[in-house]
Amino acid sequence: MFQDHDALQAAGQLLLGFAFLATGVRNAGWKFVQHAERMAALGVPQAKGVLIAGFALQFTGAALLLLDCQRAMGAWLLVAFTVLASVIFHRWWRIPDPLVRHLQISSLLVNFGLVGALLLVLAI
Repeated sequence: MFQDHDALQAAGQLLLGFAFLATGVRNAGWKFVQHAERMAALGVPQAKGVLIAGFALQFTGAALLLLDCQRAMGAWLLVAFTVLASVIFHRWWRIPDPLVRHLQISSLLVNFGLVGALLLVLAI
């Protein structure tokens, strides 16, 4: 594990994996109903099933990064998860309140940064 990494690469990959794992545990644990209801309100068909599939992508990708096993597959799963979650949850153009719209744009930009970090993991 991590033989082809320098210390900073290994630390970055571990931090990314942990961030996705920790948010997944939080969201699947005590935010599941809230997310499913929000997705249904946004018009996502079969919201509960889509949410479960999203968590499968998130947990699998995070585990693969943390274990440095099939690193590229883990990074691609997390890229897919992040892009899909962004499309579902961060529809800033539909929000009339300027502060809430700003927060959604900020969250979307953070997700762009996460995708960038995952692409760097692919370059290792």
